[in-house]
Amino acid sequence: MTNFKTCNNGHNYDAGKYAVCPFCPVNNVNSDYEQTMKEFKRTQLLNDPNDNQFDKTMINEETKDLKTTLSGGGSGSATQNPLSRTTIVNRSDSKSETVIDQTVKRKIVGWLVTFSIDDYGQDFKLFVGKNRIGSGKNCDILINDSSVSGEHATILFREDEFLIKDNFSTNGTKINGVTTDEGKLKDGDELRLGNTVFKIKTVF
Repeated sequence: MTNFKTCNNGHNYDAGKYAVCPFCPVNNVNSDYEQTMKEFKRTQLLNDPNDNQFDKTMINEETKDLKTTLSGGGSGSATQNPLSRTTIVNRSDSKSETVIDQTVKRKIVGWLVTFSIDDYGQDFKLFVGKNRIGSGKNCDILINDSSVSGEHATILFREDEFLIKDNFSTNGTKINGVTTDEGKLKDGDELRLGNTVFKIKTVF
């Protein structure tokens, strides 16, 4: 029966095969490193009665040239402890790196098209529900125009209708040249926010 012990340096080893810890540098001058590492792989790392410790911990061993790697990084005869080259990574850490996309997809119901910003034209999608328009970073439709307020207006698509509300903007909102605080939009309407003019195109 295997008899595992733990040395003063915290290494687990088979006491039935070794009188002293084979992993401590002072004890392994004449030991076979390849055999030592094979034994190390079989060493129980966790006190787990279900013997499923490797479901919790995975080991990435850097075994390249263990015999000649020096603890000081230069030439000489002192050999580096192979345990100091072992990296242990908890699988629970890798799970925490999983990114879950919680973005709710919404149906496209129309577009705002403008030539005020770019001579070649620029279009913005309109979705079901609220569409906040302005120069602020939190807006759904971001307009690079100093005459447009941070959250200038909101377009709402509900029950097959486009509704717009001005959010107390500085330079106002106009539908087909008429200033409005609230109103309805339909396909082909001209919408002006500050100095930016849009045409609305609807899917329905």
